[in-house]
Amino acid sequence: MYFKFGDIDAAKNVFDEMLERNDSSWNNMISGYVNMGLFVDATRLFIYMWGRGIELNGYVTASLLTAFSRSESMVLEGLQIHGLVFKNGLLYDVFVGTSLLHFYGMYGLISSARTVFEEMPHRNVVSWTSLMVDYSDVGDFNEVVKLYQRMRCEGIICNQNTFTTVISSCGALDDEFLGHQLLGHVIKSGIESNVSVGNSIISMFGNFSSVENACYVFNHMDERDIISWNSVITVFADNWLCNESLRFFHLMRLDHGEINATTLSAVLVVCGSLDYLKWGRGIHSLVVKLGLDSNVCISNTLLTMYFQSGRCEDAEKLFHRMAEKDLISWNSMITGYVLEGKCIDALKVLSELRHMGKIMNFVTFASVLAACSNSEFLVEGRIIHSLVTISGFHQNLVVGNALVTMYGRCGMMQEARKVFQMMPEKELVTWNALIGGYAENQECGKALETFKLLRQKGESPNYITLINVLGSFSDPGNLLKCGMPLHAHIILTGFETDEYVKNSLITMYADCGDLNSSNLMFYGLLNKTPVTWNAMVAANAQHGQWEEALKLLLEMQRTKVNFDQFSLSAGLAASANLGILEDGQHLHSLAIKLGFDGYHYVKNATMDMYGKCGEMNDLLKMLPEPKRRSRLSWNILLSSFSRHGYFQRAREIFHEMLEQGVKPDRVTFVSLLSACSHGGLVDEGLAYFASMTPEFGVPAAIEHCVCIVDLLGRSGRLAEAGTFIKEMPVEPNDFVWRSLLAACKTHGHLELGKKAAENILKTNPSDDSAYVLYSNVCATSGRWQDAQRIRVKMESDNVKKKPACSWLNVRNKLSTFGVGDQSHPESEQVHIKLMELRKKIKEAGYVPDTSYALHDTDEEQREDNLWNHSERLALAYGLISTPEDSTLRIFKNLRVCGDCHSVYKFVSNIVHRVIILRDPYRFHHFSHGKCSCGDYW
Repeated sequence: MYFKFGDIDAAKNVFDEMLERNDSSWNNMISGYVNMGLFVDATRLFIYMWGRGIELNGYVTASLLTAFSRSESMVLEGLQIHGLVFKNGLLYDVFVGTSLLHFYGMYGLISSARTVFEEMPHRNVVSWTSLMVDYSDVGDFNEVVKLYQRMRCEGIICNQNTFTTVISSCGALDDEFLGHQLLGHVIKSGIESNVSVGNSIISMFGNFSSVENACYVFNHMDERDIISWNSVITVFADNWLCNESLRFFHLMRLDHGEINATTLSAVLVVCGSLDYLKWGRGIHSLVVKLGLDSNVCISNTLLTMYFQSGRCEDAEKLFHRMAEKDLISWNSMITGYVLEGKCIDALKVLSELRHMGKIMNFVTFASVLAACSNSEFLVEGRIIHSLVTISGFHQNLVVGNALVTMYGRCGMMQEARKVFQMMPEKELVTWNALIGGYAENQECGKALETFKLLRQKGESPNYITLINVLGSFSDPGNLLKCGMPLHAHIILTGFETDEYVKNSLITMYADCGDLNSSNLMFYGLLNKTPVTWNAMVAANAQHGQWEEALKLLLEMQRTKVNFDQFSLSAGLAASANLGILEDGQHLHSLAIKLGFDGYHYVKNATMDMYGKCGEMNDLLKMLPEPKRRSRLSWNILLSSFSRHGYFQRAREIFHEMLEQGVKPDRVTFVSLLSACSHGGLVDEGLAYFASMTPEFGVPAAIEHCVCIVDLLGRSGRLAEAGTFIKEMPVEPNDFVWRSLLAACKTHGHLELGKKAAENILKTNPSDDSAYVLYSNVCATSGRWQDAQRIRVKMESDNVKKKPACSWLNVRNKLSTFGVGDQSHPESEQVHIKLMELRKKIKEAGYVPDTSYALHDTDEEQREDNLWNHSERLALAYGLISTPEDSTLRIFKNLRVCGDCHSVYKFVSNIVHRVIILRDPYRFHHFSHGKCSCGDYW
């Protein structure tokens, strides 16, 4: 009685004063402690009872196992009680056996629960249902169905709890056929009017996306409880019918009156986007008003909502204010940080969770493995794999899928395959994870092989399977052999109507070099979703069609298609590559307005845009603190300093990155070696290259070798460059030979230049750069006849030289100039300005270097030809069209001519302006007659 009223002291006094105690006295006292949540006190009293020689009984055992389950941190005590149960033969007590099933299930020790179940001499419907719940809790819904089928074969009659568990599992498995069979069994059993069963049927139809059927069941229920309303709201929420979910929430308050924590959690689910965040904040206020802000379930849903809407700081504040946190709270933080790309923070949460001695479940491990799905965190991923094994979750299906995914994304496909083969059970998600890994690592053959094996095993692929296989085709050679046949299979199997598959087909054709087919598919679609638009924007960006990508974004805006983080990232990348600062700034403002500025990839794309548009100050303003920088942020910073000619600063950034414990990757070393190459830091560059693999585990790839050839070639060490090419760890490609050929042109090495040109043309006979560069080598060496012969061969082979062009953005309009261009509306004023500049810089000491006029004409004509270069026309137009005190930004598609570089220096001093010229390799900042490159580029 005293325990029922919460008076622990009174109950203890009565117990202590009892002269004689029987089994019921001990049972009630221990049970009372358990019901009050005093699990340690219950255990101590049991030890005292046991020490006095009082015999263990089923009631006390069941109470203690309940205590150990609820505590979530008394697994060892539970194992000891299991030993006593075995020793005292109490497994014959069906209630004790069922309590053991619940205990093991609570700690996720499913194999131990199964062993107990199979050893139980007597089982009732509660025992069967308890094991089903255990399997359901660890996500093994197939086993729930198998137990249900076995239960029916053994003639056990299902109760409402059994049906509720099995129906929920059918929904989770998305097995609509089995779901309808179960519905028939429910009706046959005569419990279709049971509220609990009706509620689970509503949820099941929701999982099948059969909203109409779920509503039918709800509308025809004789009786509805709060769970019925919560179930139907959840159905709308899960199917992203946000307005309907909010409408039924309003109806529930009017009709039913009562709402609870589950109601609020269900409706908060739909508020995890920027469009509905204001509703989420309003419901958060209602939670506080109702005094439910201390409810851990609601707090967990709020955490998810804030993370999903990109409000990481709000989520962190809420988490730290939470008076009570359960494992779901910690798991939500890990998942949220992974969603935000803050993998280090996710790992810190796991570390804190372990330090506190909290028991982790399969969700914890699956979530934290997602944080390690990057080669930067491979070591941590391996450690967590070990923890998975130690904790007994290595056979868990969900964790196994997460391990396959993690190793695949880290590029460790042999490890992924090994995990896959050792998994005792596989589902379609497992196969998709392995195929996705092969696709991500561009192992097209393996992806197709696994896809065929999946079909041979009798598994039916879904849209995700097809998306992953399509994603493995990234080479023109894959298109006819694999891509088009798979497209035909997609049409035959009816998947062509799937929105995600259509988008993947658009991307596949673009990846394989057929942008025309991507365009045909895109413009042939009547209903284009934001994902479809994003796929087409990305396809154009991949092919260097940056202007077209920006036009598509503009069209998206006109047709009122909502931008997301992917649209904005692609648009910022297009602005960066075109060097259009104004468009980039507009997209940055739009990201802030839409609330996407805090998203990891949007933020990094914005930083990269400012770096590539010459605005280093704006980049540095956005830069996170060193401790919170991702490797991508470090790489962007290093690359930007390198591109802008701050070579020593780039090296300092690299060492700061190492001090912060961030491991450099392939991209880091490309930027670092490029900085050394353009800065003339030859010995330093060679030292970094030598340390890449032994010290940092980064294998030397072709792009690193290109940098080293460029490094040696620029400094005139052509013999060493040739030797390096012979000893390279990878086969040299046209980029390597092109770097050597460019160096031969600079330093006038005819024979080596000829060898480089021959190697380029061997693999690509239509490569215009090989003809042009070798022709220039001949011209600079005075071999005019050879230069002319090469140009004639280009014409006869129908090889077109890529025309040089320069452009600048004036008053939000892009003006482009070719060599000797007279098509611009202000062409006359441009040429007048050029003549004025030519006169002024000659007076200031400029002497033309006609070796850059690579035609066999007289000296005067060659000088005139230099003044027709596109970067000079753009310079003149910029000077007459922009304010005198503004910074002038000009872009060129080819390397800047050496004489033009000299002209820019003189002009910057005469007009007293900062001029920024960007070519494909780097920025040149001209000011007061000097360039940031120090005349070494």
